[in-house]
Amino acid sequence: MSHSLRMLPVLLLFIYCSTTANAQSKLQGSVIDSKNEPVNEATVLLLNSKDSSLVKGLLSSSGGRYAFDKIAAGKYIVSASFSGYKQVYSPVVHVEENQSKSVDALTLSEKVSSLTEVTVAVKKPLFEQKVDRMVINVASNITAAGSTVLDVLERSPGIMIDRQNNSLSINGKNGVVVMINGRINHMPISALVQMLAGMPSDNVEKVELITTPPANFDAEGNAGYINIVLKRNTQYGSNGSYIATAGYVNGLVTSASANFNHREAKWNLYSNYSFNRMATSQVARFSHANQSQGVYFENFSETHRDPIETISDLKLGFDYELKKDVVAGILVSLYDRSWNMNAFNNSSVYANGILDTTVSVVNKEKHPLNSYDVNLNLQKNYKDGKLSFNVDYMDYREKNPVNYVNSYYRGNGNFLFDEEMRSNKNTPVRLWVGTIDLEQKLSGKINMSAGVKATFSSFTNAVAIERFLQNVWSYDPDLTATYFLHENISAAYSSLDWSPSEKTKIKAGLRFEYTNSNLKTAYIKNIVDRHYGKLFPSLFLTHSLTEQNTFSFAYSRRITRPTFWDLAPFVIFMDPNTFFSGNPGLQPSITDNLNASLVFAKKILSVSYSYEASPITNFSPHVDPKTNKETLSAENQDNSKSINISISLPFDITKWWTLQMSLNGSYTKMNGLYNSEPVALQRESLFGNAIQNFKLPKDFTFSISGFYTTGGLFGLYKMKPIGALDIGMQKKLGDKRSSLRLNYSNIFNSIRPHFAVNIPEKNLVASGEIHFNYPGLRLTFSHNFGSDKIKGKRDRSTGAEEEKDRLKM
Repeated sequence: MSHSLRMLPVLLLFIYCSTTANAQSKLQGSVIDSKNEPVNEATVLLLNSKDSSLVKGLLSSSGGRYAFDKIAAGKYIVSASFSGYKQVYSPVVHVEENQSKSVDALTLSEKVSSLTEVTVAVKKPLFEQKVDRMVINVASNITAAGSTVLDVLERSPGIMIDRQNNSLSINGKNGVVVMINGRINHMPISALVQMLAGMPSDNVEKVELITTPPANFDAEGNAGYINIVLKRNTQYGSNGSYIATAGYVNGLVTSASANFNHREAKWNLYSNYSFNRMATSQVARFSHANQSQGVYFENFSETHRDPIETISDLKLGFDYELKKDVVAGILVSLYDRSWNMNAFNNSSVYANGILDTTVSVVNKEKHPLNSYDVNLNLQKNYKDGKLSFNVDYMDYREKNPVNYVNSYYRGNGNFLFDEEMRSNKNTPVRLWVGTIDLEQKLSGKINMSAGVKATFSSFTNAVAIERFLQNVWSYDPDLTATYFLHENISAAYSSLDWSPSEKTKIKAGLRFEYTNSNLKTAYIKNIVDRHYGKLFPSLFLTHSLTEQNTFSFAYSRRITRPTFWDLAPFVIFMDPNTFFSGNPGLQPSITDNLNASLVFAKKILSVSYSYEASPITNFSPHVDPKTNKETLSAENQDNSKSINISISLPFDITKWWTLQMSLNGSYTKMNGLYNSEPVALQRESLFGNAIQNFKLPKDFTFSISGFYTTGGLFGLYKMKPIGALDIGMQKKLGDKRSSLRLNYSNIFNSIRPHFAVNIPEKNLVASGEIHFNYPGLRLTFSHNFGSDKIKGKRDRSTGAEEEKDRLKM
């Protein structure tokens, strides 16, 4: 049975559940101040009276009115809050089936001191669609417990993961920038994918997919940003949590993480540490074919790998209030990855359908990565604004020694010869970043922000290939070289937020970036020497049509610069007929993005369009018909156009059963190039994701989630459908500070990405299948310690991270 048919019943189940009739009860009221004046745009929360869990949230409309429609019968508390006022709560309100009930007006009074202690447990939906981003609330997903951030992304709308080549894309575009707590992580994308594969999802609060970033974001990244927000508390005193996971996913996996926060009147010390060890066998299959001088060659290879990976990640920060309105801080991040693998590869070459030669490859590989990052920040708060300074320094080091033993045989099985090879790659990177950001309220309706940024980076990539000939190791001069790249990027931006009316908000921004980039070797100067400046406009508009219906529009222009690794003209040996190579001729690509979305009663419909000039496609295949060798490298294509339609459908079926669905459809057309000749590729794709939560007696919760995608374009390749079904159970223990979670992921063993390009008239036929994700059973224990009372916190943000108010929607 195909993956498509196996996953179809799961989707039909979710769609059936979504049509279940909902309760029609209604709860309404108003928010006023101490002068009996209505308070517009106050945050109003509907809370379950039993455990203070969040049911719904909205902003009060004109006249301070609010209304919660289609709620289940039950007992509720209504909360209202607004900047500068104390939060207020209603008495418990009992709502019957099909009843419309009014609550007495909630009166807000001005703050005299910090917030009174309040204990609130907030339950957020899995997906939240904003005007410029989709928010994935990882902490709300029980079935994600014990998994990794990469597993969560793999199940997210529009994201394609290539675990073999350590790359990812959004909506078919490769220019993805990854941030952690609002800070760009400057590791290469291959190292980032490996880091995310070792980052426990239990350590993450939410993941933001930002496809149309505003002007204060770097213009880098045609596909947009992925912002990973780690869990952090802001309570006074000592607080924290720890989590431990053990499981089996075609091999033993263990992980542990802990976060700690200690806060006094003027200072705050916080830390976050995670450890992950995975030992999982992997299988990958590749093929390519070409026609040469009347002979049709086919190359098939299969590799079995047994990597053991250990990752440690530590973040340690300290903030100190120098004055009442000045906060200084330091954040140190340490990352270390150990990766060891033995791989067994078998490759076969056929000529006109007859086995010609076979090659058996045994390779031993190590791939350690380590980095440290130091951030110094200072923030000055003053009336109607704030000024922030940040300085970052990052030191990143990567090594990749590999030993190969290649045994060649004729098609009839007779031995030919052995070949010993070894390769090594040593890559240190150093980076300085400085930023100054200003936020200023100009009037009651206009806010302004502006800033400057400078980035200085240096990169060395030393690649060496050696062959054992006549009992002596000798360097291959064609495949051995050291490259140096120096780059600096200067940027300035400004944006205005304008609220012409209570219902309409407009944000417009303009960013300018100037780039200097130079690539050389010790013997060849100016392999790449570029100097260019670009303007990047952005525009956002939001209009409230009614109390529960909002329309939004967004436009932004982005750039994707070639990475250091893509530019350096190195060659890395994968098997005797497959190589990875750099491309110093790569040019930056520019993308224009448009997005329109409509929110109606918490349902979200979004439509987006993008046009990308000179898109960069990673791992583009080139097969030499004379040697039958395939080279994979990054290439510029002509242009790419894509249209995406997505809809988010949350349902409260009963007070104990909720359903969250997300559907995404896309159409992509790429006008590409192969051997300087035009190639047209197009693909329609559909992505579906759903999660159902069931509240059971005695503090048990059961979840079932699944995703399915019909595939899409990945560079020049077309992806085949994949999907997965996960289930999970959670039990709150004791005083509910501890929990035990058991989940079973990828039940049908259906995550097997398959990609192929088949254009025989261009002599371009290649495919691959990777099986790195297996069914997994994980048991996770978590415990929170310290005070669970929410206190007021400083209004401060840095280039390293921004503090979020968890009670805001």
